Amino acid sequence: MEKKVKKSAISGEYIIQQLESGTIEVYRIYDNVKGALREASESVGFSYDSGWTTRQFGNKLIKAYGSNNMANVGDYVVRELATGSIECYRTYDNTKGALREIADKIGFTYDPEWTTRQFGSKLIDKLD
Repeated sequence: MEKKVKKSAISGEYIIQQLESGTIEVYRIYDNVKGALREASESVGFSYDSGWTTRQFGNKLIKAYGSNNMANVGDYVVRELATGSIECYRTYDNTKGALREIADKIGFTYDPEWTTRQFGSKLIDKLD
């Protein structure tokens, strides 16, 4: 079943989406891919060599945790693009925590009593 996005916004490396169902999703697409690969590796206890290039690192994670040029490594997704470049993004199980992180970075005042759906919707509106 395809998820339909009602509204979304981008703040730096973060993408916030509100689906038609009202569910809020937060993703972080890392500018520092090698740093993200380190975080992903450490989150699952994967040993890596600090001398690996980003492409080597990404390919080793994909080989260990995925297939077809993509891997789920803990809360991270590692993907090899058609160009051979590697991208990494993170999904957040703790959506409200991710929303607080974004709000704090942009100086957005929020009510701790808001539900995740209220918080996400208001933050998207603020960023839009």
